[in-house]
Amino acid sequence: MAYSIAKSLFKNSALMMMAQAATWVSGLVLLMVVARYLGSADYGYLYLALSIQTICQWVIDYGGQNYIPKEVSRKKTDSSDLMTQSMLLRMGLWVLSMIVTFALCLVANYSTRVIILIMVLVFSNLWVNLTLLLRSGYQGFEDMKYPSLATVVDRGLLTITVVPALLLGLRVTSVAILMALTPFVNFLICLRFSKKMFRLNISLQMDKFKLLLKEGFPYFLWSLFGVVYYRINAIMLSLMTPASVVGWYGAAFRFFGILMFLPAIYSAALYPILTRLSRSEAPSMISTSQKSISFLLLAGIPIAVGLIFFSRFIVQLLFGLKEFGPSAVIIQLFSAGMLLTYVDFVFGGIVLAIDKQKQWAMIAFGAMVVNIGMNYLLIPYFQTLSGNGGMGAAIATDLTELFVMISALFLMPSKLFSRKLLATCGKGVAAGVVMALSIAGAESIGFPYLTLPVIGLVAYVIALLATATFNVSQLRHLLAEISIPGFLKTFSEKRRASA
Repeated sequence: MAYSIAKSLFKNSALMMMAQAATWVSGLVLLMVVARYLGSADYGYLYLALSIQTICQWVIDYGGQNYIPKEVSRKKTDSSDLMTQSMLLRMGLWVLSMIVTFALCLVANYSTRVIILIMVLVFSNLWVNLTLLLRSGYQGFEDMKYPSLATVVDRGLLTITVVPALLLGLRVTSVAILMALTPFVNFLICLRFSKKMFRLNISLQMDKFKLLLKEGFPYFLWSLFGVVYYRINAIMLSLMTPASVVGWYGAAFRFFGILMFLPAIYSAALYPILTRLSRSEAPSMISTSQKSISFLLLAGIPIAVGLIFFSRFIVQLLFGLKEFGPSAVIIQLFSAGMLLTYVDFVFGGIVLAIDKQKQWAMIAFGAMVVNIGMNYLLIPYFQTLSGNGGMGAAIATDLTELFVMISALFLMPSKLFSRKLLATCGKGVAAGVVMALSIAGAESIGFPYLTLPVIGLVAYVIALLATATFNVSQLRHLLAEISIPGFLKTFSEKRRASA
C-alpha cells in the first residue's frame, strides 16, 4: 500500500473513528437505558419503527451513499450539479415514502400507537437523508472532518435528551420524537461547511436529473435489496411472533450493529480510494484491497470468538437477563455473520469501485430472496421449538451473508486472492481457534471470569506473532495513526490546509 494511499485512508479513518467512538458510546448507553426502561415489548415496537425508518431511508437515498462518493471523487468540478439534483430527488422520494409507509401500516393492521412511532421516525428522514447526501459529498472529497464533528454533536445531544426523558418517566413515543429531532443538528452542521466544496440550489435540470436516475439505479437496487434483507426480519417477526420476541431480536441486532463500527469506518475511507485507483493504478488497488481484507478479518475474529463465550455477560450488562435473556443466544448466532459481514464490506467496495454495480445489485436481489425465504421457514420453526423466533431470523441473516460472500467471489479481480492473502486468512482462523481453546481451558481450570477475555486476546496475539501473520512495524504505524495524538495531528493539518 503506497504511503499516500495509506495516509489518506488512515487519516479519514481517524476522523471517522472519533465520530464512531461517540456513536459507539452513545449507542451502548442508549441500548442499556432504553431497553431496560422500556422493556422487551415496547423496545420491540421501537425497533420495528426504526427498521421501517431505515428501509425508507435507503429508498430515499437512491444508492447515493455509494454512487455520490464515487462520482464526486472522479469529477469534483461537477459535484455541485450532482448534489443539487440528488437533493431534489430525495425530497420527492421522501414524500412518496411517507404515503406508502402509512398505507402499508394500515394493511399490516398495526395499532395506532405503533403507526405513530413509525410515522414520526419516517418523517425525520427528510433531514436525515439530506445529511447523508452531504456526507457522501464530503466522502468523495476525502475530507470527513465536518461530518465527523456533526456526528459527535448529534449523538451527544441524543444521549443527553433521551436518557433524562426515560428517567423522568416518559415512554416510547417520547423517545421516538427525540430520535427524530436530534439528527436535524447534524444536518445543519454538515450544511454549514458544505459551501467549501459544492453549492446547492433549488434548480431542476431535467437532463442531469434523468442521468442521475439512470446511473444511480443499480446502486439504488443494491442499497434497497441490501437494507431489506437486513431489516425485513423485524417486520416478519412482528407479524409472526409477540412484540417481546421482536425486542429480544432488536436488542441483539442493535448490539450487532454497534460492532460494525470498524468495517463501516474503514470501508467509508477506503471506497473513494479504491474508486480512484481502479482507473489507473490496478496493482495498487489490488494491494490495498488485500491488506484491507486481512486487517478486517484479523480484527473481526477475536470479536466473533468473544461473542460466543461472553454473550450472557453482555446481555446482563446491557439489558438485563430477566427481560432480555433470550437475546444471548441470538448474539451467539450473529457471531458468524458478523465475521462474514466484515469481509463483505471490503468486497462491496471493490465491486462498486470496478463498476460492477449491476451485478452487485443482482446479488443483493438474490440475498433478499434468500433472506425472506429463510425467515419464512426459520422464524415459525424456532418460535414453535423454543419460543424465540429471533433465533431463526439470526440464522437467516448469517446464511444471507454467506450467500453474498460466495456470490461476490465471482466478481473479484483474479489477482486478489494471492497465496499470501489466503495464508493470512488461514493463520487468522487458526489463531481464533487458539483463542477459543485458551478461554475454554482457563474457564475449566477456574480462572476468574473477568480475566478470560484478556487470556483469550493474549493467546490470539501470540498465535498471530508466532505464525508471522502481520508485520509489527505496520501495526505500530496503524496504532499511531488512529490514536488520539494521531487524530489531533490530522485535524490540525487539515485545518491549516483549509485556512
